[in-house]
Amino acid sequence: MAETFKLEFETRTLFGKKVNRLRREGILPATVYGKNIGPFAVQINGRTFSDLVRKSGKTGLIEVSIPGQPVRTALVHAVQRHPVSREFIHADLLIVDLKTAITVDVPVHLIGESPVVKNEGAVLNHTLSTVSVHALPTEIPSHIEVDVSVLDSLDKNILVSDIKLPGEATIVTAADEVVASVTPATVETAPSDEAPAEPELVREDRGADAE
Repeated sequence: MAETFKLEFETRTLFGKKVNRLRREGILPATVYGKNIGPFAVQINGRTFSDLVRKSGKTGLIEVSIPGQPVRTALVHAVQRHPVSREFIHADLLIVDLKTAITVDVPVHLIGESPVVKNEGAVLNHTLSTVSVHALPTEIPSHIEVDVSVLDSLDKNILVSDIKLPGEATIVTAADEVVASVTPATVETAPSDEAPAEPELVREDRGADAE
């Protein structure tokens, strides 16, 4: 079951280019909305938001408090980052109905160790970092663990169809997509100790009468 977090927002009165003033003061502009609800222009301390998202990700339920509104439950729907500093510069939070199933991208974490990687130096390929999960908001996992110890030969891989979720949650990502696989290690050609052959000199035959 997804863990629940809490955020208290303030109403935002600055918009457009003026929100840069907020960012310079360490305040993050955000928007909260849902089906037939909002949108609400809000703001929050940037560090407070960053610390929470580090824990909640995009699957953690957040109890959102907005002045003049009842407390509602939301998910982090989207974030924008500064291209250089990578700090958050805007956030969108989606209000959800706890009784209605939604689809969310859930991170895939690889656990264990592949025998062919350990013993033969093969390369582990993590080809699918998230899968789309359809479930009630309270049943969305924070992440999905996939054990790669089953990859004991180069002809094996792990597909989405191999992942099993508890409860009523279902994966809507295509079942035949590869989550993880192993490939042989690249063999580097050792440099040769032999000296390169000297090029043969080609002499021009100028004939017997040539001086």
